[in-house]
Amino acid sequence: MKIQQTVKRETLHIAEGTLAFSILMNLVFLLLNKWDMTVLWGTLLGGGFAVINFFLLGISVQKMAAEESEKKGKLVLQLSYSLRMLATVAVAALGILLPCFSWVATVIPLLFPRLTILAMQILGVYKPSKNKEGGDEPV
Repeated sequence: MKIQQTVKRETLHIAEGTLAFSILMNLVFLLLNKWDMTVLWGTLLGGGFAVINFFLLGISVQKMAAEESEKKGKLVLQLSYSLRMLATVAVAALGILLPCFSWVATVIPLLFPRLTILAMQILGVYKPSKNKEGGDEPV
């Protein structure tokens, strides 16, 4: 299966946004005099997983759209969602349980893809689609 350009482009947007929010979060830790290596490792774990999770979502949607059967396509998406949520819980648990990670710096970056999408909408990178299917289209 060939990865569509849209999946690559949107994953790059999410990676850039996650990096920007991660830098901002690390600066806040630094200003609060709470920064140490566990914050860096937590940021890398949480932020890295968040980008991978978004990429896997894109691939799942691409697979679902390629399915001839709508029922089978829904199953593909549901399985993907369940596995990705299980992996998210596992990453959060690692960040909380292992002392080499700051649990705060691990868990907060899991929200960065959503914050990136919100920031892109506010900045006008995305605007609501006028077609009847809905969704967002890049400007």
